[in-house]
Amino acid sequence: MPFLAVDAGNSSVKAAVWDGAWSEVRRYPSDGAGLAVWTERLRAAGRADLGGIASVVPRLTETLAQAVRDVTGAEPVQVSAALPLPFRLAYRTPLTLGADRLAAAVAAHALTDGRAVVAIDAGTAITFDVVSAEPPGRRSQPAFLGGAILPGPDLLRRALARDTGQLPDVPWALPASPIGGSTVESIQAGLSVLVLDGVAGLLGRTVEAVGGDALVVATGGWAPWLAEHLAVDRVVPTLVLDGVRQLAAR
Repeated sequence: MPFLAVDAGNSSVKAAVWDGAWSEVRRYPSDGAGLAVWTERLRAAGRADLGGIASVVPRLTETLAQAVRDVTGAEPVQVSAALPLPFRLAYRTPLTLGADRLAAAVAAHALTDGRAVVAIDAGTAITFDVVSAEPPGRRSQPAFLGGAILPGPDLLRRALARDTGQLPDVPWALPASPIGGSTVESIQAGLSVLVLDGVAGLLGRTVEAVGGDALVVATGGWAPWLAEHLAVDRVVPTLVLDGVRQLAAR
């Protein structure tokens, strides 16, 4: 059946319909639009008979759930740690685990050949989520181990401009030299190197912590930029939507 998947993040809500392949992914701001507007927005993704939601925006969750009901005529699956999972949870606080993180981990795990996997979602925040390798002999399940959360590039850029008296808000760029020849270039150099070297260091430590061999999958608006500079194996723009669909199928 055609399946409507919704990924509600802090900056944007993404929606698409799976019917053997994804329709065009629709993006809308995570604004305070009413039910009628959200129903029309989700209906624009295409006809669907079933649906699911991964939301990290509590004020939007019920409105989106009702919009999915209106579009599909069915109760949507809402991603949470209470759903049947393809791995066990070794996370001490599963009730605080973001639905998008869980969905990304599920979809990234499905791409592996038994190796550990690191799912990076690079948006407003950058999140790392790690699933362990398949145990030998498959006598037990792999485990969701947890991960890391850090500010994304735009969040850092805006915070620097907002919380200082004279520093401007500048376009994001990676200058040729780490030594900026102007205030704008100095900010660009500092922020871009901070993000790249920070994410590279975190990724290296994470892969080492799972034995030195892991599939690295990235998604989110900043994923292509990170993949240009870091050891990312695959960029999957629909990773969270894939996870929503896979969890609903279970």
